[in-house]
Amino acid sequence: MSVSKKFTHFCGIDIAKEKHVVCVIDRDGSQCIRPTSFANTADGYQLLIDRLKDTAKASSVLIGMEATGHYWYSLHDFLTRCKYTVVVLNPIQTARQVAQAIRKCKTDKYDAAHIAQLIRSGNYKPATIPGELAMTCRQLTRLRYSMVQQYTRIKQLLWSRIHPVWPEYEQLFTNPFGKTGRTLLHLAPTPQNILRFDNDELTELIHKSSHGRFGQLKAQQIRDAAQTSVGMQRGHEGIGTAINCMLNQMAALEPVYDSLETQITTLSEQLPQYLFTLPGATPLSVVSLYGEVDPIETFKQPSQLVAFAGLDATVFQTGQYDAPQRHISKRGSPFLRKTLWQMAYRALQQEGDLRDFWFKKKRQHKHQFVAVTAVARKLCHVVWRIMTDRRNYIPKGYNPKS
Repeated sequence: MSVSKKFTHFCGIDIAKEKHVVCVIDRDGSQCIRPTSFANTADGYQLLIDRLKDTAKASSVLIGMEATGHYWYSLHDFLTRCKYTVVVLNPIQTARQVAQAIRKCKTDKYDAAHIAQLIRSGNYKPATIPGELAMTCRQLTRLRYSMVQQYTRIKQLLWSRIHPVWPEYEQLFTNPFGKTGRTLLHLAPTPQNILRFDNDELTELIHKSSHGRFGQLKAQQIRDAAQTSVGMQRGHEGIGTAINCMLNQMAALEPVYDSLETQITTLSEQLPQYLFTLPGATPLSVVSLYGEVDPIETFKQPSQLVAFAGLDATVFQTGQYDAPQRHISKRGSPFLRKTLWQMAYRALQQEGDLRDFWFKKKRQHKHQFVAVTAVARKLCHVVWRIMTDRRNYIPKGYNPKS
């Protein structure tokens, strides 16, 4: 049944942080509810429902909204609980709708009307809406991704404070931010602080913090590096305070991160076991994959999943010129793309189809990044087939009798 026959009214909602805008049109495109704003509150939601009920039955209304940040989640959940059919659109689709309009206006009211017209025409592709389990997977793995980025930024900021005053510090330890290195930086963040310790005090500090791994020899190495350091001599008090603050931030994040890792591993036990037969699969990658892709029925073909991951190639052609190089679009889910890349890298460490495919690309003199991206794209096809068929991955040429 076509969209125009199944629904009699089409509701477009432009999503924002504090206020949304709604516009409802009928099959002929006439406005039944002119663009009207309502608050992102319980009262605002009730006002929306009252207006929609006055217009048509819930089963006759198709609602469309943009996937704007995280602000659409609560309204989408509320409307689906009220038995409305809701489609979530990629903002790129509505931007194209605006670009095609004669009057290229960009306001919340016009956007709501454009969304209503777009879903009325049926020329849209709904975004993936995860279920309960998939949403939990998505929330946890995306949080982990953000925490890794935050931890990395803190380390980068920490190095930006250490290098100017003590550039030699990085060579003193295999892991500069291990327990011994951190203890040393907490108590003596600059070379001048190190030189205030006598030999016995420094040796005892190093010996105790390393659980006996280091002793007098390492203490002397640290003292020599401090004495001959070419670091700047200004602002040591402020730099020392900054170093300690960032070390405390790192220490505070680590137990939270470990707890999150444990929760993700536990969550992976609830997922279909055939996902763990995928090349390069780990509890983390499987949870992330499920959270970003489920329901797999959203993707009718593997090429759609490749595009959603942003691994599809872009094409630039104008006149007689056809660009010789192709780049991936990166217009899909960065989280899914990163997960597939990580799985591809791990798959290359194992004998199998993907590793053979990677060798083929290398024989074609492809750059390492290009070859791994090609493996990730091929893996995307495998993921689509395995999740669609709900079966274990069987490598090419596998013989269970052998």
